[in-house]
Amino acid sequence: MTFQRFGRSHHLCIRSAEDLSLACKLDEAHWVAIGAPISTMAGDETFLRLVDSDHNGRIMCAEVREAIEWLLGKLPDRAGIDERSMSLRLDAVSTDDGEGQRIAQSARKMLARLDLSDRGEITLSQVRQIKAKVEAMPVSEAGVVLPEAAGDRKLRRFLQDVLDTVGGADHPSGSPGVGAEQLAKFLTMAAEAVGWHAQAQLPDGQDRSDIMPLGEGTPAAYAALSAVRAKLDQYFAQCEAVALDERLAARMGWSDQELAELDFRDPAAIEQVLSEAPLAPGRADRTLRLDGPLNPYYAPAMERFAAEVLTPVLGGAQSLSAAQWQGVKACFAAHEAWVAAGPDPRLRALGVEMLWDYLDDPYAAGVRELIDESARTAFDLDNIRLTERLILYQAHMLALANNFVSFPDLYDPAKRAMFEMGSLVMDGRRFNLAVRVDDRKQHANIARTSDMCLLYVEVRPRDGAKPYEVAVPVTAGGVGNLCLQKRGIFHDRGGRECDAVVVSIIENPISLAEAFAAPFRRLAKLVTGKIESLTAKAEKTLDQQAAVVMDQAAGPPARPKAAKSSALQSGGLIMGFGVAGAAVGSALAYIAKTVSENPAAIVVGLGIAVLLVILPTSIVAWLKLRGRDLSAILEGSGWAINARMRLTRRQGRYFTLRPKYPQGARGVHHVPWGAIVAVVVLLAALLGAAELLRRHLSTPATTQPASRK
Repeated sequence: MTFQRFGRSHHLCIRSAEDLSLACKLDEAHWVAIGAPISTMAGDETFLRLVDSDHNGRIMCAEVREAIEWLLGKLPDRAGIDERSMSLRLDAVSTDDGEGQRIAQSARKMLARLDLSDRGEITLSQVRQIKAKVEAMPVSEAGVVLPEAAGDRKLRRFLQDVLDTVGGADHPSGSPGVGAEQLAKFLTMAAEAVGWHAQAQLPDGQDRSDIMPLGEGTPAAYAALSAVRAKLDQYFAQCEAVALDERLAARMGWSDQELAELDFRDPAAIEQVLSEAPLAPGRADRTLRLDGPLNPYYAPAMERFAAEVLTPVLGGAQSLSAAQWQGVKACFAAHEAWVAAGPDPRLRALGVEMLWDYLDDPYAAGVRELIDESARTAFDLDNIRLTERLILYQAHMLALANNFVSFPDLYDPAKRAMFEMGSLVMDGRRFNLAVRVDDRKQHANIARTSDMCLLYVEVRPRDGAKPYEVAVPVTAGGVGNLCLQKRGIFHDRGGRECDAVVVSIIENPISLAEAFAAPFRRLAKLVTGKIESLTAKAEKTLDQQAAVVMDQAAGPPARPKAAKSSALQSGGLIMGFGVAGAAVGSALAYIAKTVSENPAAIVVGLGIAVLLVILPTSIVAWLKLRGRDLSAILEGSGWAINARMRLTRRQGRYFTLRPKYPQGARGVHHVPWGAIVAVVVLLAALLGAAELLRRHLSTPATTQPASRK
């Protein structure tokens, strides 16, 4: 095994199939990553799903090892692995086991289907071309058939009715299909529905039964009863209340406020009120007069109820008592229970004759034949997918190992690691490292330990795809104009340009130059704020004085005493400005005199002050910059990282890059403010040290006088 040092950790060199076999023998503790979510990895989605053998959305080191061992076992000739080839040579496939034989046979069949039988290799695109055609077939998946798979029109309708009634199983075409489970469920439901219909059949020689109390007219009568049942129950309940206390009748109508709010010009509002109103005013004798005043909204339904229910049950009546109403409901109780136990409405819609027809054996037998045919086709499809798997593993396994066991691509500016999502262009810079973030809060809790300035950017694809977030570290320069809601563009791995906006920021030192300037920026901000505060206070005082003077000038003649006071105020204001000007001039003269008399002392004092401000900040910033760790950013996205991935200077300059202007461009001048500030600070420190040394050397040595005896 050969290791190479990247940053401050050692990575296994994986350049060939032989290195892959060595990676399987390497202890997981020496793997850079031992687990990663598929959602944060860029690559062939089918390949990643195949490596994720337990389909939990994460690739673990054991799954990578299993995939490598499977690949090496199927390809004794490993030249295609070393070349990362998208083409599979048939003579390179081992036929010592069943899977290898299936792959070789399937590849030859696909080549024959493409009229390429003379070829000795097959490409991934050719395999996927055949795969797409087979998956689109109505009988492509084992045990699942689409309605169009049936050649007979009646059988096709039967399959569609099964899907409409019980739903379907997944099919590669994207449409639901019928499997054995769906067929059995439908046949059971159809048999139950036929039995349910049989319960309502009248016995020979009888025109009525418990379920059909009015014979063939029972369904229509029950529908008429159901239409007014709730209102009749409400009416007789109100009658009970009125029988208890007639004063309650007055409270069953509309209040004056409700009547005042009702808009009688709106037909819809009037109809709504009538639908909620009682059927008729409640009566203490618990009787409904059918020939009396009734709610006009329910009048047609009541006429139908009287004709189809009351006439055959009660022999016709002009009134309906509470006891009679209970008898009517009891008459239809068995029919009501039968209706409630009925089958799915979709089965009822088919009709009992159609259900009887569907229960005949030819329909079920025809579907079972199609299911058996789909099983045979699915076997061929499984072999096609097995061939696709081998080609994908051959083409991408080295890349996966170099982004899982080792991370060399992260340290190579010419390559992209699998977890890199693209580049962000913002604030005149290009940020070349972006990691997918599924949960920003969880990611931020871990990423704060990276000691890196981090932007959380929402990426909005232009094709209408769902927005997603990426974490972008700022590794060089300064914060500049980066702030919340700052907009830019994001180029994804496919080169597509997307809209981007900053939604959150984790602040940390970005560079030593920024750390040097930070105290002075804070000082300048403090001084500017203080000046603004003093200016605002002075302006307020001046406005107040001016207002007093203007009020006195516009008012009645002032008494002598008041005039004297105003004069004093005006004079005091002028005197104040004079005193302030004199103080400023005196201070400037003192500063000029001090500098001219002892310039070295001033330089030393400034140098020491600058050092006292910069030194602690610089030490803290240097420690944080030296400890910047890329692994924390990945761990926040769900990666399990073994190594500490310290950010190198080269990475820092590449991950946050300010592109140079085109060669030969004119009128472009870059002022290196950071270098200028560093030189000025260094010169001040050197001058201060020189002055201290000069003073020390020029100070005469003191001698002690001899003691007298």
